[in-house]
Amino acid sequence: MTDDQVDPVEPWIAALVSELPGAEVIAYPEWGSQTLQVAGKHFGRVGSDPQGRRILTLKGDPDDNAFFIQEYEAVTPGYYANKRLWISVRIEDGAVPRELVDEALNSAYAIVRASLPKRVQAQLG
Repeated sequence: MTDDQVDPVEPWIAALVSELPGAEVIAYPEWGSQTLQVAGKHFGRVGSDPQGRRILTLKGDPDDNAFFIQEYEAVTPGYYANKRLWISVRIEDGAVPRELVDEALNSAYAIVRASLPKRVQAQLG
């Protein structure tokens, strides 16, 4: 892999993102990751933690994030992100039920989409 390439997003994450209006996966080689964006705003990132494990970092509600961190060892405050508003979920070993990860990803998208100007939200459908 060259410096301007990053590992692809897991197919199940790509499938979830493809179902969200206006959402896309964008490579971020300078971060060594793929970002999840809607209207140019980040709602997630797929990359690796300091130990090299695959993680999905997602924006979330602070109370929900605190619950996930307390409930699952594989969920930590977001790496390289605001520790209250973002969580990182280890995704390579199934340590967190897929349904909860799916729900957290959809919630991250909804949070960011709701923060967009009304006209941009309307354009997304």
